[in-house]
Amino acid sequence: MAAARNMKLGLQALLYQQSRSCGVSASKASKAAAPFSVSTSTVGGGVQQQSEEPVVEAEPVETKFAERSKLLILGGNGFVGTHVCQEALTRHVPVVSISRSGRPAAAAHDHHPWMNDVNWIQGDILHPERWKHALQEVSAVISCVGAFGSNQKMLKINGEANIAAINAASESGVTRFVYISAVDYGLPSFVLGGYFKGKKAAEEALLRKFPYGDCGADGI
Repeated sequence: MAAARNMKLGLQALLYQQSRSCGVSASKASKAAAPFSVSTSTVGGGVQQQSEEPVVEAEPVETKFAERSKLLILGGNGFVGTHVCQEALTRHVPVVSISRSGRPAAAAHDHHPWMNDVNWIQGDILHPERWKHALQEVSAVISCVGAFGSNQKMLKINGEANIAAINAASESGVTRFVYISAVDYGLPSFVLGGYFKGKKAAEEALLRKFPYGDCGADGI
């Protein structure tokens, strides 16, 4: 329970930072609430005189988003990924997600309206050369990629796929990368051995490419 809570807090912190990075720039103060302002001055024997001066409206400031304002969520159509996508959208963070099938079929149903607000890109995470262009407008990546199956499959998805994404993000100038891993409770190697081995390999790659981060017991 504590690990899950810490993971949630970590994701919320990143999403908060991301929403601030793509927010609207502050506008100049304007006195245009009324066409004239009234100033009061003291004249001669203490009699106050009021004068009206025209107020010049401040020029509107063009709203600009940061050059890199998007959040890339890997595995955005999975159980964890869908929740991360929805949380980011509620914070008005522009979301991109990569899927081998592209836009999920569920996006056509009325009970998944949020899916239409995600920019879905078709691509295989194991082949970043096919989707690496999407990273040019991305400042942060959250990887929710993971799978169960044979040891070979788990090593490939949990390890190789995430390592490929980490390398691509680093090479493209992405500044933040969150990897949702798993807590290894020291189970015998024949119990999900490939799962934890793949996760561990991805964690090590992450710390090499993004050394300022933290890899704690919360699985991030």
